[in-house]
Amino acid sequence: MFSRIIRIALPLLILVAGIGGMTALVKSKPEREALGVEERSWPVAAEAIEPGTVTPQLLLFALVDSPRVTHLSAAVTADVDAVDVLEGQRVGVDDRLLALDDREIRLIVAQRDAELAGFEADLEHETLRHRNNLVALKHEEELLALARREVARARDLADRNVGSQASLDQVRREEERQMLAVEQRRLAIREHDARRKQIEARLARAQAQRSQALLDLDRTRVHPPFFGRITEVFVSPGDRVRPGDRLVAMFDSGMLELRAQIPLRHLPVVRAALEGGESLSARALVDGQEVRAELHRLTARVDRGSGGADGLFRVTRGNAWLQLGRTVELVMDLPAIDNAVTAPREALYGTDRVFVLDGERMRSVEVERLGETRTAGRGDARLILRSPDLKPDGRLIVTHQPNAIDGLKVRVAETPPG
Repeated sequence: MFSRIIRIALPLLILVAGIGGMTALVKSKPEREALGVEERSWPVAAEAIEPGTVTPQLLLFALVDSPRVTHLSAAVTADVDAVDVLEGQRVGVDDRLLALDDREIRLIVAQRDAELAGFEADLEHETLRHRNNLVALKHEEELLALARREVARARDLADRNVGSQASLDQVRREEERQMLAVEQRRLAIREHDARRKQIEARLARAQAQRSQALLDLDRTRVHPPFFGRITEVFVSPGDRVRPGDRLVAMFDSGMLELRAQIPLRHLPVVRAALEGGESLSARALVDGQEVRAELHRLTARVDRGSGGADGLFRVTRGNAWLQLGRTVELVMDLPAIDNAVTAPREALYGTDRVFVLDGERMRSVEVERLGETRTAGRGDARLILRSPDLKPDGRLIVTHQPNAIDGLKVRVAETPPG
């Protein structure tokens, strides 16, 4: 019994002794002085705040277009004799595009010349005829006077029973014939104006037909209506063309435009600038060459579901580098903004907050976002911001800190941390 108690109590005594020893060791441990936690400073990049006049810029995608695109077509029926241009070629108003066989047209011109000569002869004949009628009328009237005197003598003889009734009737018939001849001559004279106008009308029609034939003859040599570039050639030598058949398509390279959609939120400013006569310039880089343009007008129509209205930019420099239908990136200048600051996108938190350097701490500032620009020497877009709290002597933090809060301790690095 006693040994059993010892077997149970001995382990408990050992456990109690161990706990007591450990407690004594802990209490006898020398106390260490608590170390203070040093606050971390985060590396950031900062830029000097320099308020001034900034020109906002808008990046657009523009389509090369022209208000003067023409499809030259045949005006006559003829065979194509020669084609002098190729697609993509630049041409001037004195260059010949193609030639049509003109032999058929020359035959028509000769026919019109003959008709015209015939009507000119008719007009001359009518003039001579009228002159003859005027002279002949005097003679006819003299003959009528003689006939009347003959009638008077014959009547006098008949009244005295010296002459016969048959002689009187004969001279009266001669008088009637002469009276009829005089009336016919007078009628011919009165009809002269009408006959002359008829002949002159036929002559005018013949002259118009001859002019039309000469015009058709001239149209067998096709020339461009303006300086431009050929976009397509539809015929080859030997083809038979009829009026209306397409020959060549071209556009006026001096009237090139860039068509780009301007977002609705920018339209009020753009429209006000146009109405005020302000010039809004734009530029693009095409095949390494700079193209410059100016906003000329806005379209009068907006398609359903569209996010803006098309602006038409008149190309002022570099049109030789543009092809019709090509899409280019266009940077458009908007009206300048005063007392504004530019900053990289990384400086903006949310939509209206940036941080400035306040000693060694970050301090938030509410700003108004006014657009974007690409400043000289920088290819990247920079935000345009404005706030009364952005002072000229301050520094703007341009490193985006995920844990940015007011009062966060920072240190300015020479370059933005990677």
